[in-house]
Amino acid sequence: MLTVGSALLGAAKRNAHKKALIFGEQSFTYMELNERANQIAWTIHDLGIKPGDRVALLLPNGLEMAELYFGVAKAGVIGVPLNLRWTPSEIEYAIRDAAVSLIVADPELQPALQQVPPQLKVLYTGEEGSWAEKVAKAKVIEPDFYQVQETDPWVIVYTSGTTGKPKGAVRNHLSNLMIALMLVSELGVTSDQVGFAILPMFHVNSMWFVTLSVAIGATCVIYPHRAFHPRLVIEQINLHKVNYGMFVPSILTFIADAVESGKVQADGLEVVMTSSAPLDSTLRDRLMKGFPKARLYDIYGSTELGAATILRHTADGPVGSVGYPAIGLDMKILDDHHKEVPDGTVGEIYVRGQTLMTEYWRNSEATMKNFTPDRFLTVGDMGYISNDGLLYLVDRKQDLIIVSGENVYPMEVEDVLLRHQGVALAVAFGIPDPRRGERIVAMVTEREEKEVAVEELEALCREHLADYKRPHLIEVVPGLPMGATGKVIRRLARSLWEEKSSGIAKS
Repeated sequence: MLTVGSALLGAAKRNAHKKALIFGEQSFTYMELNERANQIAWTIHDLGIKPGDRVALLLPNGLEMAELYFGVAKAGVIGVPLNLRWTPSEIEYAIRDAAVSLIVADPELQPALQQVPPQLKVLYTGEEGSWAEKVAKAKVIEPDFYQVQETDPWVIVYTSGTTGKPKGAVRNHLSNLMIALMLVSELGVTSDQVGFAILPMFHVNSMWFVTLSVAIGATCVIYPHRAFHPRLVIEQINLHKVNYGMFVPSILTFIADAVESGKVQADGLEVVMTSSAPLDSTLRDRLMKGFPKARLYDIYGSTELGAATILRHTADGPVGSVGYPAIGLDMKILDDHHKEVPDGTVGEIYVRGQTLMTEYWRNSEATMKNFTPDRFLTVGDMGYISNDGLLYLVDRKQDLIIVSGENVYPMEVEDVLLRHQGVALAVAFGIPDPRRGERIVAMVTEREEKEVAVEELEALCREHLADYKRPHLIEVVPGLPMGATGKVIRRLARSLWEEKSSGIAKS
């Protein structure tokens, strides 16, 4: 039976005294993690929460968040991880929408729960927390009150809400374990290696990463700081001799800087995964030169899709592609009339396979809209498949910029700007224009100890972009708004620019 709880139990039998998770000075062996998950399952059961009920998790990265994921899995209840960056009203919306029966929260995050209905039970973690006291007294034996099925929901993960109210993606045990097994087989990760989970654990990226590591019996290091800082990331990689990790391009930029300056050991990393945005050729080449023993992979996916495509980078390989469909997945590109388009034609990306979510929580309209009758699923990403079967992303459907009737995808512009050796991050977006419909604004940040001249970026765009795709304005800024996965949030960047430059935006 492919359930998350059974995967942990099997790993604990094989690796009882091996370190499973490391978080700063804290750690769990596999036996300890399995017993803690059992205690959590029994605690949930003793609180009168039934299989299929929802338990919200409002916790930062750490052992408590990890053990709760496995504990709810063994109890047969559905975990609802809450984004720590949400406002109290956003948290209140998710809690009501999921109809949760219990919230387990970090005591420092109590202000975020100020809009929670007063009758809802909230238990806090920590040494003296009410939750910790109950768990410590619970049984450590395997739960026997419910037989969890692989098709049972494990988590409801709320999407970012870029197109409206967040929707809850329902993911079952099987789909999440299939992601782990597929990545292990594709990437060659083994139980002898040490993994590094750096991204927030309320996000599916780290949730899958930790599940993968536990399922195969590897040791997983969880980034122990609440704020991202390049120096602290490098410190953890060196300290624990990390062999594999999942990153995003913005973080990999800092890691490339570190290896080039001799601040990170280049021999240890064997598998480097990146997601959220394709690597540009400059960063790819820097990483391959800096980590000559590492295998570098691009992975495209989403909360709803799981890991959909994989590309292993080579020195002379394709640039801008996110790879081929992963093992067991089918993919097609459809036009606005839901007709399949020829290779090389941009359309909406649809994926089918066992890594997909099952539905949007209590939202049959959105489920029917995003699934085709034959169970292909889209999240609104646009792209095309080349003649040799590679997927190329061009952007989110709603981020399309139309300049004088011509379609421009922001990622095209951003990829060119990122070719400049001094650019760390780039974002492009459209603003209204009375003559052209829209025009393009771009913002970039500089790499450490590098300077970027706008004139150089403009020349780069003239060389690589058609005239209608070139930014009307390029600004070098000290920082850009980042999401939980380390990706620039385009809509917030646009809002910040409009607030600062309202006169320009209205001209």
